[in-house]
Amino acid sequence: MTPERHSGNEDVQHLKGYADILEDALAHFCGDLDEEARQTLLARIGVVRLRVGDTLYRQGEAGTSMHIVLSGRLQVRVTMTDGNERVVAHPQPGEAVGEMALFTGSGRAATVVAIRDTTLGVLDRSDIDALVARQPGVLYNVAKMIIARLTGTQRHVLRGRATRTIMLVPLHHSDAIERFTPQLRQALLHFGSVLHLNSRSAASRRGAGEDDEYGRLLDECERRYDFVLLEADAAPSAWSRTCYGYADRIVLVADAVMGPALTELEQWLFGAVGANRSYAEIELVLIHPDSAQPEHTRDWLAPRQIKQHYHVRAGDGVSIARVARFLSNNAIALVLAGGGARGFAHLGVIRALHECGITVDAVGGASFGALAATGLARGLDDQQILEEQRLAFSRDDPLGDYTIPIVSLVRGEHLNRILQSHLPMDIEDLWLPFFAVSSDLSANHVRVHERGPLWRAIRASVSLPAILPPTLEDGHLLIDGGILNNLPVDVMREKLRGPIIAVDLAVEKEHGAEHTVIPSGMEYIKSRLLPGRKSIEAPTVSRVILQVTTLASRKEVDSARKLADLYLNPPLGDYDFLDWGSMRDIVEVGYRYSVPQVRAWLRRYPQHQNRTGFAKAWRHNLVA
Repeated sequence: MTPERHSGNEDVQHLKGYADILEDALAHFCGDLDEEARQTLLARIGVVRLRVGDTLYRQGEAGTSMHIVLSGRLQVRVTMTDGNERVVAHPQPGEAVGEMALFTGSGRAATVVAIRDTTLGVLDRSDIDALVARQPGVLYNVAKMIIARLTGTQRHVLRGRATRTIMLVPLHHSDAIERFTPQLRQALLHFGSVLHLNSRSAASRRGAGEDDEYGRLLDECERRYDFVLLEADAAPSAWSRTCYGYADRIVLVADAVMGPALTELEQWLFGAVGANRSYAEIELVLIHPDSAQPEHTRDWLAPRQIKQHYHVRAGDGVSIARVARFLSNNAIALVLAGGGARGFAHLGVIRALHECGITVDAVGGASFGALAATGLARGLDDQQILEEQRLAFSRDDPLGDYTIPIVSLVRGEHLNRILQSHLPMDIEDLWLPFFAVSSDLSANHVRVHERGPLWRAIRASVSLPAILPPTLEDGHLLIDGGILNNLPVDVMREKLRGPIIAVDLAVEKEHGAEHTVIPSGMEYIKSRLLPGRKSIEAPTVSRVILQVTTLASRKEVDSARKLADLYLNPPLGDYDFLDWGSMRDIVEVGYRYSVPQVRAWLRRYPQHQNRTGFAKAWRHNLVA
């Protein structure tokens, strides 16, 4: 049911604060109006106020009014023919909703929900009928708007949800947390103007006698600044409730040395106040002492509904700048494909990115690509990653412990020992957000690993069918991630709004056979063992299986290429899937190929190049 319309002297005064928004919205909606018609229409506008989670329209119900967003944010959801809901728009201040049903006489085309405390201007059907009777030309302008909306070209249909207002919730009293907010503000200045408000500074700015608490102040701040940081009080308060209602994103800031239990403020915000109605994304920042490594993060995540968490070293500008990139939708992600020993090329790509000044903020991959991504996720630099991979894989064949081929060609115990030794931590404790994918044979879908023991996730992702034994998880058989999704850019895109760099290892044409007839196994062995015999290059079981692994998901890889902002595909045709001894050469190919590609990309998008230190304040930024 459409919320009740309010009108009266109080709302007339309230609307004066949104005069510029109303003027622009009416001009966009109605076109040119004479002064008398404009003033008459403005006088008819009422006010509707919604709390977070309130429903403005339900799809299919009759439409008797239209609304103009004055402050806050809405979400437009359409139920598709298959029964699934799809979010199609996030109307923001100055945009109109509901006009389609009003003019077409059909039911509401979508469900509209407030994802923040929202104020709207409302016009009833009678108001619009009176306007059309006076100025019939309005119908032409409205018809253009409806056609644009239906064809998906109306601006708010295509625009993604913007992050404007960020609520910071300090969970503990500590020096590290007190220093974090001004450091985050400074880091965000690289991406736009920033205002930091707490209850004291907000009260001083609000002015005496305002009867709508902080609403008008925050609306004005949102119009003037690209980002507004709302620092909640340490205890329940009216200010904290206001921050909750206005937030696009809620960031919990915790001292990692403290206990992970829910605080009184959290229980109040997400219980009595929110009742789980907030549409804001909830994120967690864990601040660690300078020399500490993250551990037991799962204990922090278990009692909370967290979309993303970040590990930060106290006072470390690099890790705080990473949080700023995530909050401003500028974080750079790297997705790495599988491909056996060709995956060493990823190490060359990582080196090239480092030298070109690109800081990677999130990583993920399939098979060997997931393994290569673990180095970055653990905070290692490119040289440390290279040395670790050399020690782990180039000295000894990780697939060399052959067995009777009933379950698989190799036992996988050697690989298990390598992974357990180098990757003993949980995924949640990694410095960077990370995921690996495997193929779930039991359920026939891609499984995304982003929690739990890191070594087990990698072991599942690299479980080449018939070569390595499958892994078991929750009663499901898991095999190599490359079978169903060898370049999981789509998985990363669901998690990240910033640019994605994808590295594929596909070779356009693999080596063919030397003979017109495939040699027998005995002929192959003789060519290898007997002196004077020319070695036969035959398609062995291992090589065929490895190639099939990447061929199976080529359609998904082609789609991934379109989703990526930068697609890299080093020329690796001279190297085999099992060329573990060619590590140095493969790394060099990845490096030499990537440097010019990355530099060309940065010439087009220089904003993605890392700049050391914090950005200087813009001239129009004001410090609260």
